[in-house]
Amino acid sequence: MDAEYCPVDDDGNYIQVDTIVASGDAALVVHREDMAIKMAIVYRHYTLEQAEENRGIIRREQEVWRRIQPDFNTPVQGIIQCLGLRGDTIEMRYMPGGTLLKWLQHRARPSIQLQKRWFRQLAIGLHNLHQHRVIHGDILSRNILMDGSLNVAICDLGASSLMPMDTVMADAVDAYNCSIWTDLCQLGLVFYDIATGRTTGISLYDNGGSDNSVASFPSRDMLPALSKRLWARDIIETCWREGGYGAAGAAGILAKLDKVKAPRRRR
Repeated sequence: MDAEYCPVDDDGNYIQVDTIVASGDAALVVHREDMAIKMAIVYRHYTLEQAEENRGIIRREQEVWRRIQPDFNTPVQGIIQCLGLRGDTIEMRYMPGGTLLKWLQHRARPSIQLQKRWFRQLAIGLHNLHQHRVIHGDILSRNILMDGSLNVAICDLGASSLMPMDTVMADAVDAYNCSIWTDLCQLGLVFYDIATGRTTGISLYDNGGSDNSVASFPSRDMLPALSKRLWARDIIETCWREGGYGAAGAAGILAKLDKVKAPRRRR
């Protein structure tokens, strides 16, 4: 690769391309030993302003991590573990299973037992974010990681918003019009991916030519039809109804999961 287009780390050293496990518009993630390290994308030809803009995005995400996990030795259930914040980087536990999206694309349909486990882990993770007064804003299958034991955790807090700690989250909306209800709607789309093996490609930011930097809660007719035989139909439908889980928020998913009966075996 042309050195001009090879990113550099905080010390100015070129990053080995084969260590990059994920890359976005402003940040990338590299695998080093047992860690996944998120850092700003910076090239040697960048101006100071360009470099600082991307580093500023990492610093903003660091503030979210300080809110969620002030003790780096104690992980938060359902959220990828942050191991430390050094300079303009975020050190996280490396998840060898990769993204949920890739797993679903390349593996057989998970058993209903495994689907339920993932639903529970993700609902707990989202509930914990909301309890810390954080709106995620970008719950997608590609932003969910898997460990070697097929446990899943929410990651990528780059689009997240910190709300004041006295915020009533059921009423809160961030600068991008995201809320706990848009988070739950997106989680319902992830559940749909898991339960059906199909992805919708639906975005909260596709507003038909209006301001696509602002999210909107999709109407039901924009969302896929659900088979009456789908075991998770009621859980997903409630996610797709704004305010559907009421004061319980994401914790309401756990209550519904406890009531779901195992599907009958065909004779």
